[in-house]
Amino acid sequence: MARYLTNREKSKGEAPGALIFLGAQKTKESAIHLIQYNASGIIEKQLQVEDISPKLAIPGHTTWLNIYGLHDIALIRHIGDTFTISSLVLEDLLNPDQRPKLVETEAAMAVYLKLFPKSTTESQLNSEQITLYLTDNLLITFQEQRTQQFEDVRRRIRNHTGRIRNLQADYLFYALIDTVADSYLHHIEYLGSRIEALDAELHQTTNRKLIQKIYAYKGELLYIRKAVRPVKEITIKLHKSDNPLVKNKTLRFFEDLDDLTTQAIESLDIYYTMITDQLNLYNTNLSNKANDVMKVLTLFASIFIPLTFIAGIYGTNFDYIPELKWHYGYFGMLAVMGIVAVIMLIFFKRKRFL
Repeated sequence: MARYLTNREKSKGEAPGALIFLGAQKTKESAIHLIQYNASGIIEKQLQVEDISPKLAIPGHTTWLNIYGLHDIALIRHIGDTFTISSLVLEDLLNPDQRPKLVETEAAMAVYLKLFPKSTTESQLNSEQITLYLTDNLLITFQEQRTQQFEDVRRRIRNHTGRIRNLQADYLFYALIDTVADSYLHHIEYLGSRIEALDAELHQTTNRKLIQKIYAYKGELLYIRKAVRPVKEITIKLHKSDNPLVKNKTLRFFEDLDDLTTQAIESLDIYYTMITDQLNLYNTNLSNKANDVMKVLTLFASIFIPLTFIAGIYGTNFDYIPELKWHYGYFGMLAVMGIVAVIMLIFFKRKRFL
């Protein structure tokens, strides 16, 4: 399955705003997780579809509604109808190929982001789309499967750590985006350490596994960059936003978030340049090795050209050739040929020509 663009046959011919999940179902059942809090207390529980209503948000509290299971179209439609979410917003959150972006009105803000869930079984990154929908003191997050990226935010809410319980939904909105951006840096740092480790290997060998690693890491960098670059645009818009949903107290935090995304993009550019240089170095080493092989072969050819020339003129047309009288001359010649071949193979092996 293509990582950069998924099959859009499901939505072919459908009207704009049609609710069709274009991704792969990754969880058996949908789920609704609720956290409501203020400075004095917290409510946390699982909800059923019938519990969802416009009265869910409690005045004086921040309400975080986390929806798992984008494949459940009936649930997504019910959430949209209950909280008056535009069908175009719902259509975009059901498309895992949606480019990260910010959509805002006076009544709501929607941010589409890419998560990279940690996997111990897959050798390459795969993204998970998450949508953050912010209204007055209500934040709804949509994702297909449960991930651990936001557990630190939940822990801060439960333990009343930091300022999160003292501020409103716009700060929670910032905290989740910040967590996603921070996770990008962790992935870039991990990949960067692998790329830097290649430098030492490149100066020791031209093993074919090296070129496989180089192309694999290059592909991962491009995949991460596709997710990270648009987030820079989002943070700039949020930092300069005059939307009443984002309070002045929170605006200054988006400046820090802008710096974080800039750092991620710069790191990506540095490592992409590094991996490109490593590819060039690998090709140079390969060419140098081929040149060394050609030097040795040319040396052998230079020695044997005059000998072959003399043998070509005179051949074996001599009256007296002692070896012709030897009883085991033929087998001796075969043995000498075999020994010469083995010696040459050992020589080429030690020179790493083979």
